[in-house]
Amino acid sequence: MNNKWKIIGLRAGLALLAATAFLGAGTVALAQDKSAPAASASASAAPAKEIKDERALKLLKGMSDKLAGAKSLSFQFRGLVPSSGPTGQHINLLASSRVVMQRPDKLFVSARGDLFPSDLYYNGKAVTAVGVAQKFYAQREAAGGAIETVMQGGQPGGDVVAPFLDLLVADPYAVLTRDLSSALWVGQSTVGGVKADHLAFTAKDVDWEIWIGAQDKLPRLMVVSYRTGERQPTFTVELSDWKVNASVPASTFNAVIPKGAVKIEFKPLGPAPTK
Repeated sequence: MNNKWKIIGLRAGLALLAATAFLGAGTVALAQDKSAPAASASASAAPAKEIKDERALKLLKGMSDKLAGAKSLSFQFRGLVPSSGPTGQHINLLASSRVVMQRPDKLFVSARGDLFPSDLYYNGKAVTAVGVAQKFYAQREAAGGAIETVMQGGQPGGDVVAPFLDLLVADPYAVLTRDLSSALWVGQSTVGGVKADHLAFTAKDVDWEIWIGAQDKLPRLMVVSYRTGERQPTFTVELSDWKVNASVPASTFNAVIPKGAVKIEFKPLGPAPTK
């Protein structure tokens, strides 16, 4: 998991619309920020003890199987997004999004909150990012394929991963347990009125927690903390208003481009190339 997720700061500008639109949902990711200076070994917090709680793994597997078996999913996403401020301090911005997915190849993300207001569409044929207020858009044809293949491959958004994408892949459990060194069932609590199992996991350089509905097996809350880097930001994201296997109008995934909107180049973001 930690190889997939990375921190993407809030960035402005027309050339960055594509990635901003896609990541407006929260720009939270479970991977080390490759752009952040590495901390010395002595400055890094000690990794968690390697405990594999089978109860935690079983609950995570149950959630993953439910998500993987759904033909369609939709949910609301809210989170605190740490963005680097002019002083170097990470300033938390409020992010909110609506996410709709239909297997195997359709996705819609409406990103609002404090971040760049934008919509992203993938209808199996093209990926389109729209700046809602600024009236410009970026679009590129896609060769087709599963959502994770398009968004993580050579298509727009391929170098940046939305915080919820690991939940929408064909096999979430395989992705979420990659490089896992510990798993722990913490207990039960209530999240948004839903009784949930609280699980804690450790992978390379990152600790993460997830609260999964005890009855519906759906993710309700995630917290991600890094153990390396000059600063250790923590991301908090809440998922609610889940709809599983609900009918989704085909028009949901067809891009709505404002009248008079200007088309710009679709430039995926990624680490600067090394010389």
